[in-house]
Amino acid sequence: MNKIGVGVAATFTAEPLGDALRFWLAELDAEGDAEEAVAFAPYDQVFPSLLDSGSVLGRAGAAVVLVRAEDMVAENMVAGQDGLDEVEAVATDLAAALRTSARASGTPHVLVVCPPSPEHGSPEAHARLASKLARAFEGDRAVSVLTSAEPYEPAPEAVHDAFADRTGNVPYTDRYFAALAAAAVRRLHAMTTPRPKVVAVDCDGTLWDGVVGEDGPDGVVIGPERMEIWRELARQVAAGRLLCLCSKNEEKDVREVFARHPELPVGLDDVAAMRVGWEAKSQALRSLAAELDLGLDSFVFLDDSPVECAEVRAGCPEVLTLRLPADAAEAAAFLRHCWPLDLLAVTEADRERTRRYQEERQREQARGEMSLADFFATLDLRVTITPAGPEHEARAAQLAERTNQFNLSGVRRLDGDEKFVVDVSDRFGDYGVVGLTDVRTEGDTLGAGAFLLSCRALGRGVEHRMLAHLGALARERGLARVALAFRATERNQPARDFLAALPATVEPYDGEEAAWYVLDAADAAAVVHTPGPAEERAAGPAGTTGPAGSVDAAASAGWAAVERIATRLTGADAILDAMRAARPVTEVAGASPVEATVMRMWAELLDVAPTSVSDGFFQLGGHSLRLVQFMARVRAEFGVELPFDTLYTTSFTVAEVAKAIEERQLADADDEELAGLLDELAGLSDEEIDALLDSGNG
Repeated sequence: MNKIGVGVAATFTAEPLGDALRFWLAELDAEGDAEEAVAFAPYDQVFPSLLDSGSVLGRAGAAVVLVRAEDMVAENMVAGQDGLDEVEAVATDLAAALRTSARASGTPHVLVVCPPSPEHGSPEAHARLASKLARAFEGDRAVSVLTSAEPYEPAPEAVHDAFADRTGNVPYTDRYFAALAAAAVRRLHAMTTPRPKVVAVDCDGTLWDGVVGEDGPDGVVIGPERMEIWRELARQVAAGRLLCLCSKNEEKDVREVFARHPELPVGLDDVAAMRVGWEAKSQALRSLAAELDLGLDSFVFLDDSPVECAEVRAGCPEVLTLRLPADAAEAAAFLRHCWPLDLLAVTEADRERTRRYQEERQREQARGEMSLADFFATLDLRVTITPAGPEHEARAAQLAERTNQFNLSGVRRLDGDEKFVVDVSDRFGDYGVVGLTDVRTEGDTLGAGAFLLSCRALGRGVEHRMLAHLGALARERGLARVALAFRATERNQPARDFLAALPATVEPYDGEEAAWYVLDAADAAAVVHTPGPAEERAAGPAGTTGPAGSVDAAASAGWAAVERIATRLTGADAILDAMRAARPVTEVAGASPVEATVMRMWAELLDVAPTSVSDGFFQLGGHSLRLVQFMARVRAEFGVELPFDTLYTTSFTVAEVAKAIEERQLADADDEELAGLLDELAGLSDEEIDALLDSGNG
């Protein structure tokens, strides 16, 4: 994740979430002190925390807000129509507060609608709240709503802790808090980390069991577990990711497998490009990147072979190369827990991406058959520039996030007074919305803080028409100048080439890193496209790998971390085990089994782990909330409830609490169990009793 601190606000006591959040920040190598990376708003102060820019949420790099319907509606109104109407009203207010907070802070917000308690909650109210909020933020890129802890949701009996809820308003088990934290951090990761654009997949041992070159197209097997892999790839294609095949095989054999399995959810028509042959896979991936005019850092490569993965990691370090487990079921589970493949908002442009790349292949073919000037003359390019409306909001945000090569200022956040979107089509098909300008008027100048164009429309003169539109708009409004903001980045050389050819003067701003390229409005309106060397480079196949040795975007997630999460941290129990392993317990000679268990619990809960049975709970950093958590664990582990007056003492040590647990267990034993135990002891010889005592002490 992007090195962020997390602020948390909840309608219930949510501090147990903190340990799991800190675990994930450490797991993802976030910078800073993990102990200080998570901060909690005061109890049940969700609305004040969202509306106060100086609150924990306003100061954090990301916000997690947890709510229950029963906490937000009067208890006597939870059930019935009046209660549901009240839930609707609360949801409306909460949505408004979330938008205010996200807009003011500019940071991602995850809202978690948590399950109702079995005793006091209303499933209907929960469902109404979850549905209303999910609809309110559908497609929103700043606020994301979770209505469960999937895919980490444990069994229903492992969710609620009635004792801790009654004692300290801590409604959930440690297992469920671990699941909630994992789901929230995973969603934040999807909101803050660049997503891959291409999924390149091996064939033998990945898409099917067997080797098609040896077993033949009829000999390979696509069983139910392999079919799950195909379904995941189909979801990726539907969300706009480009699917490529990269396999050492004969192409005709691979095509024949597709032909003989029409039931597959992905067909050859869904494949944007393929490299099936005998060259090294790193070379094949570089060739695919050139054909698609995309950087290697936007690729994910999936292969079951450790040798092939090692070769690609060495030859294409920019690619996020992941080794799938050989077992088909494990491979399918791996993909379900592969965080970089998570899908958020999907635009219509995403759904059409594969088709547009196929149309681009037709353009490339036509371009190869004639001169560049003749190609542009016959392209029948149609450029429509209109004010951006609500229907363009998701696509505009996506363009700002993803556009690199022709992004004049490198801007990711739009804050101008007016936005214009650029829709392009030609005789081969419709590009969709591929360009964006974000402008405001200052004095006699129309300034464009954002001026960007998708690489798939680059080099065709669209950028010139965008500038001419701004020039005409400035003249229409009586403005004298048009200014384009520019900031050099590692990847926007095409933007520099465009600016260098303009009749513009350069005025610095914001230090030495940025500048305004300023044109007379009449000159801007008269700009036309003349194909030349720069257009030849932009229009032709790209080298696309960026500066030598550059590694960022998808690859920055780190293949080792992605694989570790997708194979080891796939459920709440596994996450808790990993958290416990990170905080080892000191073994104390002579400690009884109960004392050893208490020491393990304290090591997991407290700032400092105990090292002897004489260590005290409060001396090790314990406080009232930790006490409630400890009591809940004792109840779950030993089946007894410890009274508060036993615990709020200076003698609350490992040894003393272990003794209290044993005494309570004995006191709670019913007469029949006690009588049975006494009968059993009465039947033992002195030697057998001594042997039992010795084994217990050991």
